[in-house]
Amino acid sequence: MLKKKFYLIYAAAILICITGCKKLLEIAPPINTVTTGELFSDSKQAEWAVAGLYSKMIHGLNLDLMNIGSSAFAAGLSTISGGLSSDEYRVVTSSNIEDLATNNNKLTLAIMGKSKAIWVTAYKLVYDANAVLEGLSGNSASNIPDSIRNQLRGETLVLRAFAYFYLVNFFGDLPLALTTDFNKTNRLSRSPVPKVFEQIKADLITAKPMLAADLSVGKGEKVRVNRWVAEALLARVYLYTGEYDKAIASATEVIGQTALFSIEFNIDNVFLKESPEAIFQLKPASENLNIGNRIPEAVEYNIPPGVPDPTWIPRYSLTNELMNAFETGDKRKSSWTVQKLSWHMPWKYKNGGFGAGAQTEYYTVIRLAEMYLVRAEAAVLLSPGGKDNAISDLNVLRGRADLDNLDQSLTAEQVKEAIAQERRVELFGEWAHRWFDLKRTGKAGAVLAAMANKQPWWGDYQLLYPIPTDEIKVNAFLVQNPEYNSR
Repeated sequence: MLKKKFYLIYAAAILICITGCKKLLEIAPPINTVTTGELFSDSKQAEWAVAGLYSKMIHGLNLDLMNIGSSAFAAGLSTISGGLSSDEYRVVTSSNIEDLATNNNKLTLAIMGKSKAIWVTAYKLVYDANAVLEGLSGNSASNIPDSIRNQLRGETLVLRAFAYFYLVNFFGDLPLALTTDFNKTNRLSRSPVPKVFEQIKADLITAKPMLAADLSVGKGEKVRVNRWVAEALLARVYLYTGEYDKAIASATEVIGQTALFSIEFNIDNVFLKESPEAIFQLKPASENLNIGNRIPEAVEYNIPPGVPDPTWIPRYSLTNELMNAFETGDKRKSSWTVQKLSWHMPWKYKNGGFGAGAQTEYYTVIRLAEMYLVRAEAAVLLSPGGKDNAISDLNVLRGRADLDNLDQSLTAEQVKEAIAQERRVELFGEWAHRWFDLKRTGKAGAVLAAMANKQPWWGDYQLLYPIPTDEIKVNAFLVQNPEYNSR
């Protein structure tokens, strides 16, 4: 992101040269080499550029790679890295020292896991989003109707905010790059975490009124950003920043859109492409027959399509700590995990199509269950009197899992513990929720230091990933996260 190779002309060209984008938007491709101004000379070219942002999120930068899930932050890498760093996943068959270092919380500057891939692919999304925003504000973009330009600008702001949300949670203080101008970005120092979150909120708040309030832009599917994607991400961010009244309001707004979203009470259908619970999904469309329409994350786990055969050996498995956290009879355990010998695997994505097979699943980014959990946690943190509403929200998800309702007589502290438990078993294996939850609630050090594979615990500095050394070499104002230079 911060290197000289990311010139504006390169970004503009690569935005429109992504295989698979026409599967997202049926529009004619523009010419292959353009300037930003030319790129946005009409609506179709601008839409093509925005489609490229979505495509690279789910496909990575190279559609032919078999390891997309471990090379792109939005294609599975966030989930896998967060799962290994926390108490969700453990390495089974991988001899990759990067995986082992991540799993054991022993990252160093020489062995920094997938830090570089997260940093590079997330900042690449930031850079490309900045290029699109600049193109949409250029003189030639005046030919684009305001309604289309505003929708595309809103989508792009949300995607930039999404990238920064993952960057700030993995790395802490960050360079806030809001332009493609290398003369401005190559000397950026790290902005403190609160300032990064303020920018994330600003992008989302600015985007909301620009965005459609229905599914029209995604042609009835949830594969494009609309107003409720922005609102849902805002609800999450407000929870993280301690603005609990705003978190409740945003989550309630999304939950109230009953014509668009509802809890899927058939737990086997939650991650299907037509799930009413999905708020935002990414649509796989790889031309590599080894991947097909499958979720890249599932490919990275080494999960075959359909029921695993007797010879199947997973790359990663769920930890005993997670498996023991499920209550007896919890349908999330029986439906969303699968066992072979002593290994348990996440089984939320069961097929996703294969090769030319029928596509049944999209990659779920945000879903309604999280909004219930956000609202519940914000309610009890805002005031102990909010515990009754929090219990009601938790019972919606517990009922879907075939568990008994929580009793209204629980104390506020007991409800907080119940929320942490429900987030753990509801959102496991999704977008590093557990890793971020442990850190934001101050429990990470104690929980992780007690795990055998993470002994000896090197210190809580491991809760932030190391910044790629290549980035620091090209920017003298970019400093490393604490203690890594001594390892």
